[in-house]
Amino acid sequence: MKLHFRSFGSGEPFIILHGVFGSSDNWQTVGKEFSSKYKVYLVDQRNHGSSPHSDEFDYGVMADDILELMLNENIERANILGHSMGGKTAMTFAARYPEKVIKLIVV
Repeated sequence: MKLHFRSFGSGEPFIILHGVFGSSDNWQTVGKEFSSKYKVYLVDQRNHGSSPHSDEFDYGVMADDILELMLNENIERANILGHSMGGKTAMTFAARYPEKVIKLIVV
């Protein structure tokens, strides 16, 4: 699924995933701080924010959504921060695709 996201800054990729019922808006202040050192991607996960909605909704498909985003944006490896539901998505992603993760932060 092609997720809605916004990006800013430059440097090593840093993907931030929000919690349940949240959106990328929740992380704008923190993301802008990190953008002085990283290229930050604030992502709306499926069924949240401006991303598409689907009946298929589990951590496996959500992790694959992150892989698709990385492929579409030509991101080989990224730092990934996930909060709550986003943390579970990030952990699933890291377990499935460890070669794609520079650092994993679960909040």
